[in-house]
Amino acid sequence: MLAFTNTTIPKIMESVDFLNIMTYDLSNRRDNVTKHHTGVQNSLEAITSYLERGVPPARANLGLAYYIKWYKTAIDVDCHAEPVGCPTELMEDPNTGADLGKAGAFSWHDQVPDELSVSFHRALKYGTYDKQGGGHYYWDKYERRFWSWDDPKALAKKIPAILTATNLGGAFAWALGEDALRFDHLRATTAALRELSEGASDSAREERIEL
Repeated sequence: MLAFTNTTIPKIMESVDFLNIMTYDLSNRRDNVTKHHTGVQNSLEAITSYLERGVPPARANLGLAYYIKWYKTAIDVDCHAEPVGCPTELMEDPNTGADLGKAGAFSWHDQVPDELSVSFHRALKYGTYDKQGGGHYYWDKYERRFWSWDDPKALAKKIPAILTATNLGGAFAWALGEDALRFDHLRATTAALRELSEGASDSAREERIEL
């Protein structure tokens, strides 16, 4: 956020039409506990940081992730009771910044890597939605692997929750091609945005009638 301050944001907004706020990868290799990488609560915190510094809500867009992330949890740590916030292995070399192979990501378009296939299918089958943090997740005790992703149902909850709370102008995704070939997440996104737009139109019509 060094470039985005109360002083610089008004100047930045003079030169751009809108900002796409990348509310994903909100957990990364430098973290040491499991988190939703694109949860509702941490997305709201990120967006609020920009709005408080002067970004007009109508000119900001919510970022959606059409991909999955995973992290290896620490050895000999049972994350069953509290999967979110559980210690991870060291995921990045603190001196060189090198990837230590303890975290990763792939899109819905990608073929699931063979070494992740069994764990990932367990995640799809047994994963759950965190009502407090607002993200889909699963901890695989057999491989000590924490999974974080948004399924279409999570997007249907997330988009109206955040856009209604912040009055943002819209949403975007990284990336449309990553949702191929089924485009389930894209359909969920467009449906949620259409419903919000139609709801806003209904409210405007009701306001005109009352006036």
